[in-house]
Amino acid sequence: MVQAQKLDLSDQARKIITAQNAGIEGALDEARKRSASPTDALEAMCVLVNQRGRYSSVTAEHFDRQDYEGIQIIDALDESLAKAVRALLKDFVDRHRRTPDLRALKFVAERLKAELHELPPWPVAYMVLGTLQAATVAFQRLVESGPGFDLPALEHSLVHFLLGLADRYVQTRERPLERHHSDIQREYIVVRRMKCPCGEEKYQVTMQALCHTEKSEPFDRLDLQCKGCGARRSITFDLPFFKDLERM
Repeated sequence: MVQAQKLDLSDQARKIITAQNAGIEGALDEARKRSASPTDALEAMCVLVNQRGRYSSVTAEHFDRQDYEGIQIIDALDESLAKAVRALLKDFVDRHRRTPDLRALKFVAERLKAELHELPPWPVAYMVLGTLQAATVAFQRLVESGPGFDLPALEHSLVHFLLGLADRYVQTRERPLERHHSDIQREYIVVRRMKCPCGEEKYQVTMQALCHTEKSEPFDRLDLQCKGCGARRSITFDLPFFKDLERM
């Protein structure tokens, strides 16, 4: 591990994250008040997920969403939003301790899984949010096909299905080894989403190095080269859970 300079988010970026996280928390509080039935819970989840459009627009006013800092902001807020969705759905399930119709649950799970793209082992939060939205769209088509179950049973099953999706993501962020590996995977996903100022949308990683700051804080540095114009740049990623590996 070598000592190197770590890139820190600007004050403006941190202010956006702080303010928009507060907005997500406020939206979660309001959503919880409107979750008396499965229908309410699903509608509240959709309203909550719409927060993504809000903070994406705010971020775009100050940062390029296809550059390093803009992506870092969106990813941080996406993680907060995914956790908020999980909290909303789990709160509903915990308050309404009624087992869903197991036949309806199996039917919904099998039909929706057949239509959804399988998430990777360590997904980034935006992938989870996209899957949740895709599942609700696929569910509407399922209902319109006349499956033979009443709507309340299907909606109750959908709540449990969506909670399972969100819960699996949150669990990867709570287990020491998995949360570290998910951070490493995200680094390359960030690179794939970056666009060079020349207009080229492909960067090549020429080197990855494990580094530390003067305070011995670990971080990853990735050296990049644009596949179009050849421009070089370096980006860094915090490794807040690296020390978890040492304690295992």
